This record gives sequence, structure tokens and C-alpha cells, in this order.
Amino acid sequence: MGLFPPATPSQWRQQAGDRLLQLLTGLTGNLGPQDEIADSLLRSLRGLPLRPLDRRPYEGLLNAGTLTEQRRFVGQQLQRLVRELTGGELPVDAQIDRTLRLLNGLPPRPVGQPPYIGLYPTATPDLLTQAQLQAIAPATPVAQLAQLLPHLNRTLREYQIDTPLRIAHFLAQVAHESDGFRATEEYASGAAYEGRLDLGNTQPGDGRRFKGRGLIQVTGRANYAEAGRALGVDLLTNPTRLGEADLATRSAGWFWSSRRLNAHADRDDVHTITRRINGGYNGLADRQNYLARAQRVLA
Repeated sequence: MGLFPPATPSQWRQQAGDRLLQLLTGLTGNLGPQDEIADSLLRSLRGLPLRPLDRRPYEGLLNAGTLTEQRRFVGQQLQRLVRELTGGELPVDAQIDRTLRLLNGLPPRPVGQPPYIGLYPTATPDLLTQAQLQAIAPATPVAQLAQLLPHLNRTLREYQIDTPLRIAHFLAQVAHESDGFRATEEYASGAAYEGRLDLGNTQPGDGRRFKGRGLIQVTGRANYAEAGRALGVDLLTNPTRLGEADLATRSAGWFWSSRRLNAHADRDDVHTITRRINGGYNGLADRQNYLARAQRVLA
């Protein structure tokens, strides 16, 4: 999905800052060209001289740490500095555009084309930004939220969770179910589900094998089979796949849609939504707290 719809420079920069954080926290492996261009952009935004040739990327910009920690710190700095830019087109916008293209593996910007324009030709506005997600779940590590954000935006679009009220209710429920977006797999072993015929657990080991996974904690052989059919993935053979960021998020969207929860969100009915997801009202106060915060952030 695209990131930059026709918009003002300020709106583009908000999206660009969030995207830079996502891309840098998602980098793996050794230092490479992506780190060099990120270092260069951070120096430009800070008004610092170019990196000396005898220094590695990020050296002198931050205290020592692992490469993962350095990338996260630089991503956070770029997010803040880019989002704070004001006014019309600036020379640094071209550098931001160039950095995004390199990090995304895209070709150079066409000559004469303004920064950001056409960067993602099929662009549609993201329904949720990194800053909004951080405000809703402030205690969750930024890198974890950055990993989930693109999958959340895809899921919101795919399952028509596309109004502020629907998004607020969805995020409130999945935030509670996933311990503030920190867990895509149930902390417990799953042994308690062994032999639960109501969950379709008919084979030895099914309890542990099909423990709760995903942002809404899909549980049991029968539910894994149903989710797998809907998502086009064999979850019976590979159940741990449901705990990975993309399917953890999409499975929550599938569950939400299959239980027709948008209609209850439209009525601002947190009690019915909670009962449909939980089977009762466990954690209702926490869900309501997340809901109130999400509604404030998304207003």
C-alpha cells in the first residue's frame, strides 16, 4: 500500500518521518548503504558537517550501542526532525525523498518531479500513523509498534475498519488481547487447552500446538483451520506462522470481520464487542481505558 497521497508538505513529512522510523528499525544485518544515507540525512537535519571518511555510519552521532539500538535511535531522531519541519518545499525534502527511495529499494526520483510526488503511485492515506500508535500504547517499545504498523494499516483497509470509531474500538480490543501490542503469542504454554473438544483439539498435543496466537489470540485446532482457510495459509501444518506480525494482525482483522464487529463499533458498544471476543467481560476496564485513549488520539 502506498504512503503518500496528494497532500501538503507538512502531511508528507508526517508520513515520511513515520516511514523512516519503520524502515530503519526493520533493517537487519551489517552496516550498509542504507545506514550511510540515514547518517547523511540525520547530519543534514541537525546542521552537522558530513561524516568523515574514516568514520563508520552513526559514529559520533550517538552513544555506543548495538547496531539495532543505533538504527532505532537514528530512526526516532529522523522521525522527530522530519515531522518538525515547517513551511513549503525545502532543499532537505529532496534528501528525505532520496533516503526513502534507497531504503525502499525504489528508483531515483524523476528529474523535475517534486519530492514525495509519485513516490508510491497508488498512494492512499494511512489510517494510522506511528505517532498515533505510540500515543495509544506508550509503554510498548517503539520498534515493536513500528514492526506492526504497516500490517495494521493493511488490515484496517482490508476489513473496512476505516472510521475513527471503528479503528479506536479495534485497537482497544487488540491492545488488551496482546498485552499492549507486546505479545503475538499467548504467554502460557497452552497445556490448559489439551483435550478441549469445543476448540477442536482432538489430537494429543493440540493444546500447546494451537495455543493463542495473533493480536486477538486465535486458539484451538478448529479456529486455526478456519483462520487458515480465510487467510490462505495452512495454519494446521505451520501454527507458529500465526504469531508472525503480518498474520497476527490480519487474523485479528479476519476475526473482527467474521463476527461483524464493525456494526457494534459504529454503535460505540464496547460491551458487546468485548463479549463477542472474550466470551465474557474479562479485562473490560482495561479495554475501556484503551478505547478512551484511542478515541482521544484519533479525534
